[in-house]
Amino acid sequence: MINDALSLDEQAMVHAAGDPATAPEELLRIANYLELVSDPDFERPTSGTDFLRFVGRQGPLAVVLEPHPRTAIVAALVANPNTPQKTLLHFAADFPEAFLANPVLLLLLLEHPDLFRQMDELRLLVFLRHPAIPANLLNTIRGYASPNVAQAIAYHINVYGEAGADWQAQAEALLAQIPLPPVDGQEALIEHLALGTLPTWLEQRIRASNEEHIQQALLQTVTVLEDEVFAAMNYTVNSQPFDLASIAMADREQRKLAAESSDPEILKLLADDDDPSVRARVAFNIHTPLEVLPRLELDDVQPVRNALALNPNVSAELLATMARDYSWSALRMRKAIAQHPNVTPAILARLATDESIQVRNAVVRNPQTSVTARQQLLDRALTAALYSAHPMFHFIAMANPYTDPQHLGKGLRSPYWYGRYALALNPSSPLEIVSALTNDAHCFVRRAAQSQLAQRVKEQA
Repeated sequence: MINDALSLDEQAMVHAAGDPATAPEELLRIANYLELVSDPDFERPTSGTDFLRFVGRQGPLAVVLEPHPRTAIVAALVANPNTPQKTLLHFAADFPEAFLANPVLLLLLLEHPDLFRQMDELRLLVFLRHPAIPANLLNTIRGYASPNVAQAIAYHINVYGEAGADWQAQAEALLAQIPLPPVDGQEALIEHLALGTLPTWLEQRIRASNEEHIQQALLQTVTVLEDEVFAAMNYTVNSQPFDLASIAMADREQRKLAAESSDPEILKLLADDDDPSVRARVAFNIHTPLEVLPRLELDDVQPVRNALALNPNVSAELLATMARDYSWSALRMRKAIAQHPNVTPAILARLATDESIQVRNAVVRNPQTSVTARQQLLDRALTAALYSAHPMFHFIAMANPYTDPQHLGKGLRSPYWYGRYALALNPSSPLEIVSALTNDAHCFVRRAAQSQLAQRVKEQA
């Protein structure tokens, strides 16, 4: 009901947003409404499947890669001289021409010479894609800019001019300075190395790195993940005899020892022990009777189920049941299932949609993973990379020919010049995107797009 009421008022909001007589308080209320409806879940109910499908939207670049859906209201707000300063700066990148033409801009700059310091850096970088920003304004912004903003301004055509004949060598020299991912990007790096998404020059640079977390990522890309087993799981079969009649009354340490035996009757009994550390040993024990294993799968203590997933005797049917547990507490269990000797391509396909990158990394390294599942993993990894705040992953998504064309389209609004540069040279970029990039403000981006467009037109002829 709320959505319907708001949509009925949209025409009135467009009129109010564009009316110079509208009070700033009312314009702020309209801006707050725009923030509300920018939430992708505002009008679309979500489910677990939806979340997986649209997971890329959760990335930090989601707020700038897609324009606001209420374009008419936004355009009116940006052109209105009565719009509050904070709102103007927030939406300036969506309609830069209207923002630059707004008569209040000069007054704001007189009152606040560092006006653009108040603008979110990502939005400012998107704004700087606009080729009509005058050089005097660019130099004003550069006076207090961050390194990323300063570099974008330095190569803006109204400061640098058009790129010369050696543009490609210059651009590649700048690209070579993209920072490698920090420690918190290690898992994503493993995923992209395993999927083969990196350009050759970038992979060579990574392999030449002496950073410890980078070297660990390279090692884990080609080796099976180390099993995360209970500390007490590393044992040999306990061959000492145990009395079935008395073991249930024995102390905890004795029952733990008995759970490491090969006596099926003892193991059946201890599968229902009150102590989870005893049940975990039974779950892990390769001598536990097969008919007991489904009972242990129902255990309400997750470490018991984790241990069960490491038992090589667990059937594919039981693994399929366990793999349906998408809870965060079951992460280690699903990771073990992805490496289990009895796992099937169908189970791996299910785990390929897992929220945990650790589970997906185990799936991609399993030779039984189907082509379809690998494609799904690739699509997801590239989508996440597109929205990643880390420069290298964003560049990978823009440069990779397997990135979804719909996602490539979002790259037109990339705040990073190297993302748009990669997009211009990506052979999978639609012609209209390459054509649009020929008007980009960054001298190397526009030159790359011009070169690519001329080549494509020649090939089509």
